[in-house]
Amino acid sequence: MKKILSLFSATVLLLGLIVFSIQDVQARFSGGHSSSSSHSSSSHSYSGSSHSSSWSSHSSSYSSSSSSTGNISLVTFIILIIVVLFIIWIIYKNQPKTMIIRNPNNRFDESQLTIFKQHDANFSRIVFLDFVHLLYVKYYSYYGKKEFSYLTPYLSDSVKKDNMLDLLIGKQVIIIDEIVTNSVRLYSMSSTDTEEVIGVEIESNYSIHPAFYTQDTGKQHSRYVRTERWFFQRNKGLLSPAPETMQALSCPACGAAAHFTDTGECDSCRTVIIKGQQQWYVRDRFVLDQTLLNTGDLVSYSEEQGTNLPSLKSPTLVQEIAGFEKQRVIVWSDYWLTFKQQIVENYFLALNAAWTNHDLTKVRHLVSDRLYEANSFWMALYKQHQWNNRLDDLKIQDVSLIKIELDTYYETITVRIFASCFDYTEDNDHKIIAGSNKKRRAYTEYWTFARRAGVEKTENNFNINSCPQCGASADKMGQAAICDYCGSKISTGNFSWVLFLITQDENYLG
Repeated sequence: MKKILSLFSATVLLLGLIVFSIQDVQARFSGGHSSSSSHSSSSHSYSGSSHSSSWSSHSSSYSSSSSSTGNISLVTFIILIIVVLFIIWIIYKNQPKTMIIRNPNNRFDESQLTIFKQHDANFSRIVFLDFVHLLYVKYYSYYGKKEFSYLTPYLSDSVKKDNMLDLLIGKQVIIIDEIVTNSVRLYSMSSTDTEEVIGVEIESNYSIHPAFYTQDTGKQHSRYVRTERWFFQRNKGLLSPAPETMQALSCPACGAAAHFTDTGECDSCRTVIIKGQQQWYVRDRFVLDQTLLNTGDLVSYSEEQGTNLPSLKSPTLVQEIAGFEKQRVIVWSDYWLTFKQQIVENYFLALNAAWTNHDLTKVRHLVSDRLYEANSFWMALYKQHQWNNRLDDLKIQDVSLIKIELDTYYETITVRIFASCFDYTEDNDHKIIAGSNKKRRAYTEYWTFARRAGVEKTENNFNINSCPQCGASADKMGQAAICDYCGSKISTGNFSWVLFLITQDENYLG
């Protein structure tokens, strides 16, 4: 009997872990949107470049006959044990592969970046991650197309081969589109006497479907969540290019648009680009996890996770504040009050209101290209399903400073925002299909703002509804965030603060 109780206890415990580990699918502005692999039991784990997965299942049967009542009881007892073990096995099989309990020990070692900048004073984390994001999107969107050769100088031969082996459905040629990167972060930095290597962890989701319509394939369309680790390499002793070069995938030799042959020869200057001699290239890539994303996950609501976790403030925050004060010639206490009100709170309320109203055009100039692309995709997907996520009576409880980072090109400030609202999703008939308009939902998020170093316009002179360059109304920015009045691109942070990144509290690692 104790064994039965023990097995049932284990079952209950595992059920509890399953419930605890289901990641909240928040529909608010950049609030996750099923970006985790924990929403579906159809997950596949990958290792290295083999990209193989396997499940093993075993079935057993037991039959017995006896006229003895004692034997029947024994059979019943054994069957009961088998049933419970089978339940436990089913639960284990369908258990999410990742627990969303943040482990501070997984934080990137910032001392690696400090050491790296001693050799490359031009290195900017925000610029490098933008470069990674751009290359990542091109890598998948160019799959199976002639444009894939344009990436030759940026990919090792093994990574190019991975592209041909990794993304086939059987022997069908497929198209990959609707690529959204949810997070891109530094994982590691190292160097030898001749080379430098940076590891980056990327979480994304994308849609795949056959390239050719047939009666067999029909209109098959699947969306996946994927976690990858990419390793970039270059020769030691190089200085990072300016942001305009890093963020354009241009020829390292002449600066022209990246049009290369399969051998890496630039169409413009005919220079053959040797990997790593002038720019970063992807040496290795590893798919850590891939999960099928179900449509129902988009409107799944569960308890917020990470809200009560302690804030992961930078261990050198005091020194970072002092450095910012010196660079800006300001008193931090006065500056922080203005920044919190004029930038953080105004952006937070405006962006979430735009999300609720299905219109990001009026706030396009406030966010980076990557953040805008991601949220535009989710907004379109919700519209396609005739859903509307609402964030009513949004209130900010607190804003906490987390980190300040200064480099040659950019200033970045990361804050943690504590807020609450009535968060629910309704259909076109205003029927609530998820969430609640009666129970407030408390949550926190880490927001990272970026601005080009040397911007002189103060926060007090910044109007959230105006172009920060010419002062005209910000109503004509377009999808590219180029002001229709002065022709300036605003989303780069050249003229004012831009929201670069939103990280959910359970995923933030510094």
